[in-house]
Amino acid sequence: MEDDDVLPEERLSGRTSEAQAARVERIIRAAIELAGQGGYEAVQMREVARIAQVALATLYRYYPSKNQLLLAAVRYEIAKLDQDVTTRRPRGATPEVRAGEVFARAFQAMRNDPGYAHAALSVRQSPVAFGAHGKSRPRGDHDTTFVRIAAAAAWGSDHEVTAEQDLALQMVESLWIGCTIDWLNGRLTAEAADQRIRFAARKLLT
Repeated sequence: MEDDDVLPEERLSGRTSEAQAARVERIIRAAIELAGQGGYEAVQMREVARIAQVALATLYRYYPSKNQLLLAAVRYEIAKLDQDVTTRRPRGATPEVRAGEVFARAFQAMRNDPGYAHAALSVRQSPVAFGAHGKSRPRGDHDTTFVRIAAAAAWGSDHEVTAEQDLALQMVESLWIGCTIDWLNGRLTAEAADQRIRFAARKLLT
């Protein structure tokens, strides 16, 4: 049978790169769906495999732990933010306003899916077990990617970010994380969190 004669569902269940990419996306989307229903604890590997329609062994072959799966989900959502910023460029008059808009959009995405926000920040920000220094959870490229998106929005993709600008963006990201956690915990309203994030970008990047 020629490739053109293969049914779409057969292509997505085989061993081709297309099929593997489709499985990975189904797995990640299943994890995000479960997170949306109940945060970090709701993401159970067996249930992810069931929703994604893959064998549990297959799931563990791609992602040996729940934390690694959720880090992949974070990268997936960051890629969506990158695409959104590319498609709808922030229109602020200054670099600091444009960078603040990127962080504000990321916070809005968290507002839209609090369960995912809880799962993402639980795996990414909570400290490791006390005494487990040097055995931290696996890390993705979340930090550098987030900062890169904000930098490109602020100054353009061809701009060479200085060490000071990079540090300032990382500081805004740290405040973004703190504001998002405070919002999740009910210590900060969404409006106040948005205001603080934009204010920090204006002050730190000016």
